[in-house]
Amino acid sequence: MSVAIAFTLFLKNLTVAVSLGLAFIVLLQSQRRLVNWLFCIFMLTLALWSGGSFLLHFVGAGLQGAALWRSMALLGLVAMPQALYLLALTLSDVPAGAFRNWSAGLGFVGMAVAWIGNFSGGYITRIDFTPSLALIYTPNTESFFYWGTMLYGLMLVLLSLGVITWSVIKTRRATGRVSREKLFLGLGGTMTVLGGALNAFPILGALPLDSLLMIGAGLVFARLILQEQFFDPLRAAHNQLEETHTRLQEQTRQLQEANRRLREADRLKNEFVANMSHELRTPLNSIIGFARVILNGIDGPLNEEQRTDLTAIYTSGQHLLSLVNDILDLSRIAAGKMTLKREWVSLQDLTLGVMPTILPLVEDKPIELREEIAPDLPPIYVARLRIRQVILNLLSNAAKFTDKGSITFRAELQTHNENHISCSAPYILCSVTDTGIGIDEKDFSIVFKEFRQIDSSTARRAEGSGLGLPISKKFVELHGGCMWLESKVGRGSTFYFALPVEPESEQQESVSDQEERQ
Repeated sequence: MSVAIAFTLFLKNLTVAVSLGLAFIVLLQSQRRLVNWLFCIFMLTLALWSGGSFLLHFVGAGLQGAALWRSMALLGLVAMPQALYLLALTLSDVPAGAFRNWSAGLGFVGMAVAWIGNFSGGYITRIDFTPSLALIYTPNTESFFYWGTMLYGLMLVLLSLGVITWSVIKTRRATGRVSREKLFLGLGGTMTVLGGALNAFPILGALPLDSLLMIGAGLVFARLILQEQFFDPLRAAHNQLEETHTRLQEQTRQLQEANRRLREADRLKNEFVANMSHELRTPLNSIIGFARVILNGIDGPLNEEQRTDLTAIYTSGQHLLSLVNDILDLSRIAAGKMTLKREWVSLQDLTLGVMPTILPLVEDKPIELREEIAPDLPPIYVARLRIRQVILNLLSNAAKFTDKGSITFRAELQTHNENHISCSAPYILCSVTDTGIGIDEKDFSIVFKEFRQIDSSTARRAEGSGLGLPISKKFVELHGGCMWLESKVGRGSTFYFALPVEPESEQQESVSDQEERQ
């Protein structure tokens, strides 16, 4: 046996193994569709043809059964065009319907006729072997079955190529390009036709190229089916993830743009509020000033009714000016333009006169005011007027919501950090404790929000803008400190704020608080 014949037999055997292996793999897919079964039939025809040819070569070595092996090879070769045509129809997505059923039925009839011709000796008159076991067969060119089978195979081959070509052209017209799947479909069909042609002509049948072409065609068709049923869903999922990612990126961009617009609107709002506050302060100061001058009797004596009216004007003007100043402070803090004139001050000096300021608010109530300041407090680096304003706001707030009992201001030095305090030690811990109505824990988050007040009958009885506590908290945070509260309904509240003893930076702000309350 020559090397060429041995290589040919090896390829025949390899074709059988690859055909059956690919058929088994495709049948194992969870999505077992019609195309899977048609592919298996196609691969079975390859296995019959290759296996019969492989065994037919050994007849020359003394093995029996030449007629059986010849029939097996011929069945595979005759059935192959029909299997190729049905597979091409399915892979091309041709809406064939009744035409596919009709052509399939006609093909099976033709295959049956061809099979009858095989047993009547209508194809091959003689099979010979060379000394090297090369197979030589002589076709029966005078037989009706021979030419009928040739025409039958040629018709199905042309139909298969026509279906594949139609699918390629349709895809190109629809998308402007030929997809990779259609190119592989055309490649598989062409390789199958060429492999069959090598066996249809005796002069070419001895070449081993037919096996290589058939193996290649089987691999190409298997790739198309596995890609559609296994890789395409993965690609679709990947594409869906990419689309989702793209949508998320677009939504993120839109949110960023909306956020930018909101920040711009907030900036414009703060500028407007600041400008309006400046514009309102000038006439308010004039109203308050003239009311004070008249109350002092500079323009002459006042009767009781006039004094009462002027006092109301003066008090309302002071209240309105305080509200305008609070709004101005908030707008400056929000715009990042709040600067603090810091200096080293003693807390005892800073709180001097604070309690007498609160006395008018509690003079009609049975309330005791207490001040407990540790004598060993070190000086702190703060904006004097702002921290004084914080203490006044907390004491005023306590006076509003306390009918009896006591209000206590405490201050002490803390040298160790506590878990719930973000201020770094050492720091001075200040607190204002009252025996008032208290605050429900669910309302703690509302207390420090601008223009928000607790919505309860007992809390709403004290009128206010809802700015005192938010501004106080922001002033403390600007100093690197923190503010929080503890409270129980009906038992009172304690507001704490911590101020670091050491400044956060040695660098002082060059811009001072020019616009202090007047």
